[in-house]
Amino acid sequence: MIKTYVINLPRSPERRENVLAECARFNIEPEIVGVDGQKFTEAELRELVYAPDKSPLSRPEIGCALSHRTVYADMVEKNIPIALVLEDDVGFAFDPRPLLKEFSKLPHDAPTVYLLKTDQLHYTGISAKQIGNVRFFQILNGWFTAAYIINRLAALKILHFQSPVKVEADNWDMFLVNGLITRLYACEKEIINHQGKFKSTIRADPDFKSSSEIKKKEYFSHLKKLAPFHVRIKNYWSKRVYVLFRALSRLLGKGI
Repeated sequence: MIKTYVINLPRSPERRENVLAECARFNIEPEIVGVDGQKFTEAELRELVYAPDKSPLSRPEIGCALSHRTVYADMVEKNIPIALVLEDDVGFAFDPRPLLKEFSKLPHDAPTVYLLKTDQLHYTGISAKQIGNVRFFQILNGWFTAAYIINRLAALKILHFQSPVKVEADNWDMFLVNGLITRLYACEKEIINHQGKFKSTIRADPDFKSSSEIKKKEYFSHLKKLAPFHVRIKNYWSKRVYVLFRALSRLLGKGI
């Protein structure tokens, strides 16, 4: 069984009991990690965040990013080759153990992430990868960290980029643009699902304030320009090829 981490804050015991019960169903013993953005002073936050006067991130988003960064630091320190990361509001759609066993056999020679939920993701049907009884498709964007598999190479690169914290934990687009991960995959069928009784702790937090779209656009545009020129060019053409294949796939009735 691969190493499993659960993101949970001490002030959320009901959510912790939920995910631990889900893990116990399949004899998974996770390590709990959680950093509460509310616990920091303003001075501490300025030390933890990149360009604090320009950053559009809220305290909850910073705490979430730090929680995932803690996972990556642990993977790097302990030389853990691959890990499953879960947030505390999820459940398993089926027994994940056979799939996790297959993941443990994969080579880890490129920084790679596999998203285990399909919400709002679109596939072309191109670049399919069979792992166990689940197909994964390479994608060029994704916006959640509810459940994912990450290898040590990806963890190491994201850890360095997020020290100090620059973006949300689930900004996979930024990680791709900056060459931190070379492949991002998403599953064809649901492996995990959200427990309906729980709402987002980030958006429910009284300190969550969504920055203006203009501020976000300017800030993220600046971060993308930090990537080496050759990485930016590669991603530029990769996205255009992706869009072309997706259009052709739809035209031929093969889109997923």
